[in-house]
Amino acid sequence: MLERALEFLGLNPDFSEEDLKYRFYFLSKKYHPDTGEFSSDSLFKELIEYRDVLSDHLEQKTFKKTNISSTAPSSQSKTSKDAEYSLYKQAREIYDSAVHEYYKLTDGNPIFLKGEENPALRKLRHSLEISKSGFETLIASYPQSIWVADAKDTLHKIDVWFKAP
Repeated sequence: MLERALEFLGLNPDFSEEDLKYRFYFLSKKYHPDTGEFSSDSLFKELIEYRDVLSDHLEQKTFKKTNISSTAPSSQSKTSKDAEYSLYKQAREIYDSAVHEYYKLTDGNPIFLKGEENPALRKLRHSLEISKSGFETLIASYPQSIWVADAKDTLHKIDVWFKAP
C-alpha cells in the first residue's frame, strides 16, 4: 500500500511533510470532481486515502526516530514525563486494540460474559490483563501523572469485562 501511495502521488521514499502537502495540493486540484479534470470522485477519494497512508507513515517514521534517539546511550536523561507517557500509551494501545478486536470478532453477536462460552472474550481478557498491568504500574510509579485519571477510569472499564454474569 505504501509503494502504491508513493507512486500515485509521485513521491520518493524519503519524502518530507512539505513534499506530501505540495503533491496533495497539486493533485487535489487535478482530481477534484467539481474543479478538476475528472468528473468522477474515485480518483480524489483514492488520493485522500493515499495521503492518509503516507501521513501515517511519516508519523511512524518520526516516532521511531524519536524513540531511537531517546534510547541512545548518549541520552540517558529521559524525563519521567516521557517514561510515564510511554507507559500510558502502551497500555492504552493494548486496551484499545483488544476491545476493537473483540467487537470486530463478535460482529453484532450477543455478548456472553462467561469465558468458557466465548473464545473471543477469553482472548480479550488476556490482552486486558496486560493492559491492566501497565495502567497499575503507571499509577504506582507516577501517582502525580496527568495520565493517572484516565488510567483509573480505564481500569474500571477493564473490570467490567471480568465480572461474573
